[in-house]
Amino acid sequence: MSSRRLVENADTVSLVCALLERFPELASICALPGERTVRLDFAIARRLDRAAQAALVEAIEEHVAGFLALAQDAPGTLRVACEADRALTFVHVTRDLESFSKEELDLLGAFFAARYGEALVRNPLPEEPLDEDLAAADEAALYAVEALRDPAQSKSLLGFREEKRVLVYFLKSRKKAKASARR
Repeated sequence: MSSRRLVENADTVSLVCALLERFPELASICALPGERTVRLDFAIARRLDRAAQAALVEAIEEHVAGFLALAQDAPGTLRVACEADRALTFVHVTRDLESFSKEELDLLGAFFAARYGEALVRNPLPEEPLDEDLAAADEAALYAVEALRDPAQSKSLLGFREEKRVLVYFLKSRKKAKASARR
């Protein structure tokens, strides 16, 4: 593997980690540059019935469309889906990379926090205080969103938390292929 490719992969992993660290409300993030989309996953620690899921999908679509209308923009892609099991509901928000922004991520995090409070699954705060302040974390997140838009980004990846760690997997394009892990 060339050193340029190693640097690109390390940068991509760092960017996804920056987003997951800055936004503890995110359960996972999946960047699909081939589709020019990003999928944001949120987890709610209770099962939402079909009516509540439908109301949530409608509310998210209205919030995102309203937010973009204020910026005189419109979503190229906006898909919201819910997946519930006995104790959890996962909400998948898929957005196009062109109109998606860090500010929209701020909006979605605040929306979920206000709507679900303690039921929203968040990454626990680190045991040791972070050296970075909020402004630096915001700047890293802003850079991460901008970098995801870069047309040179060719690797699809999935980042998520597991036991206070952030794991990032590069996804292969073949359907039955296994993903390679990076930490």
